Amino acid sequence: MTSTLASSVSLGRAAAPADTTLAVAAGRNLIAAGSIFAVANAVQWAIMGGALDLHPAVLSLTWPIAVGAFLVILRQLRAAGGEAGRRTAVWSRFAILSQIGAALVLVAASAATGQWGLMMWTSVVGLALYGVAWTIAAVRTRKAWIGAVALGCLCAAGGVATLVGTPAQYLAYAGGLLAFALLPGLALVFRGRI
Repeated sequence: MTSTLASSVSLGRAAAPADTTLAVAAGRNLIAAGSIFAVANAVQWAIMGGALDLHPAVLSLTWPIAVGAFLVILRQLRAAGGEAGRRTAVWSRFAILSQIGAALVLVAASAATGQWGLMMWTSVVGLALYGVAWTIAAVRTRKAWIGAVALGCLCAAGGVATLVGTPAQYLAYAGGLLAFALLPGLALVFRGRI
């Protein structure tokens, strides 16, 4: 994760703000999100599956740490990306707020029903939100590869839904984030266009 984040930030600093395209700025944000949140999910899987011998209370720290790290990196990318960086930072913040909003809805539903297992659906909701975002991007850009990413992401959300309640769901979610955030982000950065 550290090398991916470092290269993401260095990519952000390498180009002059005026030279940063919207695709490159979006790609950098996706690289950061895919890396950070995939690692958070891998830690969740490792703790729940017993690979890491840590107290389950640590699970409550992974997401605040991941969100905090992402917001710090996002701020750096925003500053390095000029106008494109500012525009994509707005969308990234909206995405984080959507994820947090979905988690709060699941908390409220869990509290109302007493079924705290509902919280495990956050991984499915997360991939579904990425799928919706990619679908909107595919419609707006009319690019087949973006449509394929959207379809893959939505299918992955369905696959993760079959694993809800098992440690494997977090590993699958981490894989989904790598496949549908990190890799497309790399494609956007290195192509420099959509």
